[in-house]
Amino acid sequence: MPLFDDLGRIGARYKQARSARQTARIMNALPPEIQRDLDWNPPSSLMAKIYRSMATAVRR
Repeated sequence: MPLFDDLGRIGARYKQARSARQTARIMNALPPEIQRDLDWNPPSSLMAKIYRSMATAVRR
């Protein structure tokens, strides 16, 4: 059923976005020295990616 397929895609993208936000929070909480050692550059606009992925999931 198309409705359940759409809900499944939205759920999967939400889970992926939530995991990305959690990872960014954890990495940003580390001291700057460790961030440099791990070569961590925070995503430029994480929320924009989340909204974009949710919008494309709904349009399909």
